[in-house]
Amino acid sequence: MNEKSNEKGQIKSIRFDEETYRRIKAYAAGSGVTDSAAIRELVVKGLSVDGLGLYSTELGEYLRTTMNGCLASFEEALRRRNDEAEDRLARVTSRSTKGALVAALVACDLAKGLFEGLADVSVEDVYRAYARQAGELQAGRSIDEVKADARAGR
Repeated sequence: MNEKSNEKGQIKSIRFDEETYRRIKAYAAGSGVTDSAAIRELVVKGLSVDGLGLYSTELGEYLRTTMNGCLASFEEALRRRNDEAEDRLARVTSRSTKGALVAALVACDLAKGLFEGLADVSVEDVYRAYARQAGELQAGRSIDEVKADARAGR
């Protein structure tokens, strides 16, 4: 190899056997780069692969073990926080759900007391009818459409 100093880096002159040269040309053509750029890329990739060899050593095993322990600890902390958040959310939504159900049952009792036609209808049937209408509203139907269907017995 001939060595020449350059402001941009080191310049090397390298001789390749025919097989290696053919492979470099093929890589350059496939990558759409010059022969020189192909050689630089292949050298960098080769050095990267060599650097990965660290992970097959005792030091690499130590690093993997240490990192896996840290990651497991982090994962456990995240799982605990998610569980706590789910519990808090369940408590909050449970209170509001219970309040909504109480209001719905009271409304059904009031409707039965106010409208003589509902005297023989069970609270469950009244609640089911209103719950169905609420579901239709929630699905995007207009209140006029829902009420018209209810009046028509649909």
